[in-house]
Amino acid sequence: MSLPSTAIYIPLKTAVEKYGIPKKTLLDQIKSGRIASAQLPDGDLLVAENDIDPSLNIKREDFEHLREHPIGVAEAGRKYGLNDTTISKWSRKGYIRVLVKAKTRGQKKLLDEADIAYCAAVYKAKYDFYDGQMAGVNIFDDKGNPYKVKYREIAAQMRENRRRQRQEKG
Repeated sequence: MSLPSTAIYIPLKTAVEKYGIPKKTLLDQIKSGRIASAQLPDGDLLVAENDIDPSLNIKREDFEHLREHPIGVAEAGRKYGLNDTTISKWSRKGYIRVLVKAKTRGQKKLLDEADIAYCAAVYKAKYDFYDGQMAGVNIFDDKGNPYKVKYREIAAQMRENRRRQRQEKG
């Protein structure tokens, strides 16, 4: 198999250690075509590092110590570096559980900090993965899990097109 010149390939074992993503998850991603791979003559498997999305390793359970801790939208925005509008949107979509609904204007809506911390971690991983170029990037699927790109070649081409457009403008 010839390797694309733009991709950096690393051993599967290195990817598991570096990104903390279980080997089975990476193999499933390879099988589905979401991560490019190549096999060396000695049988070792290489994976395209730029296809590995670290957000796939973030689990809600990692934030259980914050479960049921109420936090307001503005405070959560400051604490986790998120936009208030983004937090509200994620709350409306059900990714963040509302602990106390605001009944009157001026009353604070309180959210579950565990959900906010999880969403912020996924967002940061996606932000880093896409080098801050988040236009058109899906962060969550319909169930609030990190979105898995189905057609990585098309997604990569779309990112490249957006990058070129930004360079032409600036």
